This record gives sequence, structure tokens and C-alpha cells, in this order.
Amino acid sequence: MSIILLIHFFPGRGRVPDDFMREDQVMKHITRIAAAALAAAMLCTAVPMSVRADTHREFEYDVETMWTNDDVKEMLDYATFWVGKISYASSQNNTDPNNHRREELHEGGETDCSWFVYHVLFRYGLLEHFVHSYEWGNAPDTYPGGRNIGNDISNAVPGDILATGTGTKPQNSHVLIYLGGDQVVECASGKGGVVISHVPHHIREIIHFDCIPTHEVNKGVDTE
Repeated sequence: MSIILLIHFFPGRGRVPDDFMREDQVMKHITRIAAAALAAAMLCTAVPMSVRADTHREFEYDVETMWTNDDVKEMLDYATFWVGKISYASSQNNTDPNNHRREELHEGGETDCSWFVYHVLFRYGLLEHFVHSYEWGNAPDTYPGGRNIGNDISNAVPGDILATGTGTKPQNSHVLIYLGGDQVVECASGKGGVVISHVPHHIREIIHFDCIPTHEVNKGVDTE
């Protein structure tokens, strides 16, 4: 059996930009590509290529190793890449009866707020398991390595997670990724999918992962 593997480089931590490519980064990147290729080849023997059971993990789960500011920007670039490319669908409003929101992010795909955050954070090693929108800010044991830091946006840094709503069930909860400044990236039903928006007025809780730097962080990202 011959297997053709296509590797698409998204803007994000999975692609090292030329302006700060270092030798150690190149070697790590090559190793990750090889591992991904092997995993994909093994998967092809049992699952059709059209089936996406989970999102691709670019980095192993690790909430202890400190990130650099470049790492944060890469993750946010990946998240904002999907603006206008992913529409909203959810079991809560019966628009996703087949659970397509759980599939790996792809152009023309569908997801909801919590699955969008999960796919991004899982890909970059910050989450091991899915976290519901109402669990963010309420159940720290569901996101090890992250901690609640209140609701003052002035204390947030890019890469933090913002939880809004009452947080008692999916229907009244929402979760977003903070970009910096007055911007967030989210998957919202009333906005048609993944969009860049202003920070919401009423934040229930901000969640910060301790591996994400809090010093000299760019307050905002280039989303062009």
C-alpha cells in the first residue's frame, strides 16, 4: 500500500518563521514532522483519511516548560488563521447533530467556542482533555497548569483564556482566547463562526497558564 501524506504548514507554532529560525528550532521541527508523518501513516491503515477523530497535536502535552513570547505569538497566529474559515455549529442549537465540531480544524469546517479553544490549546500542548465552556473558571482540575486570576482584563496577557456567562451549563457560558489590547479570537454563534472581536464587557474569569510569560508580552498581534 502506498501512502501519500500532505503536510500543510499553518501560521502558528507548527511553522517556524524565517526571521527567528534557529538551528535548535529547525531540528525540533524536523523531529516533530517525522513523528507526525509516522503517526499519520499508522492511522491511515485503520481510518480513512477523510475521517478526523481529533485535532493534530504539534507539541506534546507540557504545561511546565516555559514558553517564549514568540511561542505565544505563533499559537495566536494559528488561532487567528481560522478567522472567516470556520463557521459555528453546536449541539446546543441542534446545528451539529453529527458532532463535526470535534473534527480537526479545516477550512469550511464547523465548531463551537469550547471546541475551538480546545483544538488550539491541544495542538500546542496546553490541554490534554476537552474542557467545556462552563468548566473554564469553575473547575481548575480540568485544565492543569492553568489558574484563575480574576476578571480584571488589565491583568491578562495574550494567550490567556476568558470565560463569560454564568458558567453553570453550556447554554449560558462562553470561552474566548485573549489576543492582547482589546481583542479576542472566538467562535461565536451570533457572529457566524471564528472572528476577532473586542474584549467582552462582563468577564466571569480569566485563566492563565503559568508556562505563558507575563513579562514584555506584546499587547496585540498582527492579524493581517
